[in-house]
Amino acid sequence: MEIKALKRSRGPLPNEVARILEEAILAGKFAPGKKLATEGELARQFGISRSAVREAIAQLRSAELVETRHGLGTFVVANPVRKTVFSIPRGGVDADELRQIFELRAEVESGAAALAAQHRSEDDLVAMRRCLDLLAGAISRNESGTEHDLAFHERIALASGNRFFREFLEFYASRMSDAVAIARGNSARQEGWPQIAHFEHEAIFDAIAAGSPEEARAAMWLHLNNARRRLGLPHRPPANESA
Repeated sequence: MEIKALKRSRGPLPNEVARILEEAILAGKFAPGKKLATEGELARQFGISRSAVREAIAQLRSAELVETRHGLGTFVVANPVRKTVFSIPRGGVDADELRQIFELRAEVESGAAALAAQHRSEDDLVAMRRCLDLLAGAISRNESGTEHDLAFHERIALASGNRFFREFLEFYASRMSDAVAIARGNSARQEGWPQIAHFEHEAIFDAIAAGSPEEARAAMWLHLNNARRRLGLPHRPPANESA
């Protein structure tokens, strides 16, 4: 199949790339079992970033149209069929949406942290430690460190031993990246806040390293809810609670 660079998109780039590839797969232009081009090749052909391609592939994987085989690449599944899947569009993030993202993260990632405490390997701990060291270095240089923050959370999802945590994080990665960047940018403007957030990351790591699921769950929950509060996003009260 010949792929042309995107000159105009109907919507967010990852969604548009996913739509184009989905239609091609369902039309038989990519045969079942066929290996897709690499992220780098697709990014070049579409004329977009690799991160946008990565998110598009995550959407196709969630729709069960492709599968990723470790070390080999991404392949079309044996019997691809169209499915309706959950989607978080990319774009600007308003305050209410940002609060909802942190609510979602607290629920999902606290569970991932608990499982990581039970199933992490020594290699997982080494990878998490490296993310935190890189993040500490960024903080010392007054840099954002968003990529290292995200990488730390992704390593926890991987360490959970449940591939769906990793795939779900990949699926809403664009929104999470926006949320983390906003949170870290806001913290950077407040004296001591980046260090506080880093201490919270260290507490999560310590609980996972100690093999304590409930402590890891609590540490992640506390960190993400503190991040929400540092953004000035109040807790959303229950519907039956008076204003």
